[in-house]
Amino acid sequence: MLYFDNAATSYPKPVTVKKAVEESFYSFGANPGRSGHKMGIETSRKVFDCRKKAADLFGLSECENLVFTKNCTEALNIVLMSIGAEGGHFIISDLEHNSVLRPLFELEKRGITNFSIAEVFENEPEKTVESFRKLIKNDTKMIVATGSSNVFGIKLPVAELAKLCREYGILFLVDMAQTAGTMKMDMEKTGVDFVCAPGHKGLLGPMGTGILAARKPELLKPHLFGGTGTYSLFPEQPEGLPEMLESGTLNVPGICGLYAGICRVSEEGEKNIGKREAEMAKLLYSELFSMKEIKLFTSFPEEATHSPVISFVIGDLSGEETSALLSEKGVAARGGFHCAALAHRKMGTENRGTCRLSIGYMNTPEQVLKLIGIIHGLSKKY
Repeated sequence: MLYFDNAATSYPKPVTVKKAVEESFYSFGANPGRSGHKMGIETSRKVFDCRKKAADLFGLSECENLVFTKNCTEALNIVLMSIGAEGGHFIISDLEHNSVLRPLFELEKRGITNFSIAEVFENEPEKTVESFRKLIKNDTKMIVATGSSNVFGIKLPVAELAKLCREYGILFLVDMAQTAGTMKMDMEKTGVDFVCAPGHKGLLGPMGTGILAARKPELLKPHLFGGTGTYSLFPEQPEGLPEMLESGTLNVPGICGLYAGICRVSEEGEKNIGKREAEMAKLLYSELFSMKEIKLFTSFPEEATHSPVISFVIGDLSGEETSALLSEKGVAARGGFHCAALAHRKMGTENRGTCRLSIGYMNTPEQVLKLIGIIHGLSKKY
């Protein structure tokens, strides 16, 4: 199988990640933070090591303010529901995933908050920032921006938006679902307040892992109440992180695998990984662009402005029909609407969707060339 669905989850995982998960069942089988015996202490230490490694990766100075979640969606919901609990105005981009749109839509439906949608201009960061600026109100609490569209690969000017938020005293949340592991983030230097990321995509960890990194943890509220291994005699939920947001038993095998994935990313460097993936995306785009039966939706994917995600369709086929044909040829791609209604409406693809090809850490130029050959053969038939 030629796997090009890395925007959904990275595959295959590095061998070190698989080994780390397997080892966890033998060496780290205790419940972290719950027991004082040797294995319990060692398991707690392993969880701490991953927490520290992830905090360092995102430039978060206090590692206890990095919380493990089950996915990026949960992390986003925690931040949005916490900050939005007391009302106010939010601004999001027109490329946001439903994991941002739906929580804010729900808060607005309840009459608690309201939100505006800023237009993103491909390859024009200044215009994008200005579109956000124009929507700022007296009660604007937060700007939420994806690092990159999960459908079209268009990157947002995160550093510039962080500067805008500092200028107006507005909170800034970055959804790094598509950029964690390939784009460097230093929360302390940029002033980004919250980062949410999946552990199973660019960080190469197992599914069922996510990260919430907070520079302003005092603004967060618990979404789940229960055992934390601390303050066990009190009915109140602990107030400090990470315990306040980590009720119940953690996904230790997943965290062990995530630690191995982050170690691999750290060793190789996000910039190096991003550059290698970008070169493959450029090759793929160039070849697709030369096929007259292929419709593309973005400009040439330069690394500074696009992640290695390319959407297309063949002839009059829908995105799902295109991906189904690829599946018959042994290619894993994703067709449809990609949980991103805003992005598809923006690009005029809400009627037939697109077929998304997303390049990841384990892909090779040889695989891209094989993919190009398959698409070229299919395009001649439609």
